[in-house]
Amino acid sequence: MDGKEAVNPQQQPLPALRPVEITPVRGAKDEELRYLLYDRTQIAPNGVAVSPAGYFVLAHLDGKRTCADIQAAFRQYTGMHLPEEQILHLVRVLDDALLLHGERYERAYAQRRAEYRAASCRDNRDRYPSADALRKEIEAILAQGRPAEVSEVRGLIVPHLDYARGAPCYADAYATLARYGLAERYILLGTNHFGRSEAPVATNKDFRTPLGDVTTDRGFLARLADHLGDGLTEDELDHVFEHSLELQVHVLQVLHRAQPPVIVPILCPNPCVEEPRCAADRRSQLCKLAGALRELLAQDGPRTIVVAGADLSHMGERFGDAGPITPQIMEVVGQADRQLLRLLEDRKEEEFVRRLTAFDNPTRICSAGCMYALAHVLPDRPCRVLRYHQAVDYESHTHVTCAAAVYC
Repeated sequence: MDGKEAVNPQQQPLPALRPVEITPVRGAKDEELRYLLYDRTQIAPNGVAVSPAGYFVLAHLDGKRTCADIQAAFRQYTGMHLPEEQILHLVRVLDDALLLHGERYERAYAQRRAEYRAASCRDNRDRYPSADALRKEIEAILAQGRPAEVSEVRGLIVPHLDYARGAPCYADAYATLARYGLAERYILLGTNHFGRSEAPVATNKDFRTPLGDVTTDRGFLARLADHLGDGLTEDELDHVFEHSLELQVHVLQVLHRAQPPVIVPILCPNPCVEEPRCAADRRSQLCKLAGALRELLAQDGPRTIVVAGADLSHMGERFGDAGPITPQIMEVVGQADRQLLRLLEDRKEEEFVRRLTAFDNPTRICSAGCMYALAHVLPDRPCRVLRYHQAVDYESHTHVTCAAAVYC
């Protein structure tokens, strides 16, 4: 013996699960439900399927709980014993697959970040149809738009759903923008769905899409970083596969036929999290971002519009609901969504975030961060909701709601 006390592995916290997309799937009629884990950032190249018991373990991999903690929770919830070796085997499988925070993931992340920073641009062309097909799809959506009667457009809330499901709200928001004049530059605030940053994160890369190249205003970002600190682009790899901004870029490219727009792409964290200190820190970070943007825009010349790529509620088995979602449930969701949107119209954005946090965000509104930041960038501007829409799919058990709004 070397005099050191042996460490009981049951007393060591298990590593935390990374942000991943988890989709429930069923095979044959009587086959057990499985849960597929998929890494949207594609740092983990392969998905992993787990059983319901494995899913229970996943839900408790927060970097704080031990194997004994998970066993106790499982026993309390099911009345059954979950062997330690099964938990540790699942942890090893997830670690090998780069789905857990740890040394293997950090090495893979560092390599991928270096590759991104060495690239000439952020290129998403392989994820979308040809330029002609993409342009026709967007033009068809914009043709359906009903522009609102407002004094001017200073900011927009627009979906980040795929165009087919979010079409009504894309149409009205961008029709209103087109009617009252396009801008020279757009500050794009998006939702950081699966990235690692817990603070606002920007990227210096230009965007290359099927419709051409869009320039990122690196000079503006440099001034913004002077206000916020050098960490603004530290985790810029979060942008690589994040769709909430690129969907706005495509529409702006179609609207700006003669001259591509200039953008400032920023992803925002979710301030409606369970841990109070973390929630307060994220709200503070978003307010600091908004204050810096206000100051820079007051000093800057180009006409600039702020766009938040934001969805609302996420319901159905794909998002973790145990049973089927009915039209009656979606009606209740719609009422709750509209109440929250009225808080934005009444310029009660603090109450908007407090209400989501207090009730543990029961319908999984993913974009409170970018909507909250937008409201603070334009504190004295009226907010008007143009449309509310529910993209409901009972066959796939996937239901997402969204809205179009204008700050004028």
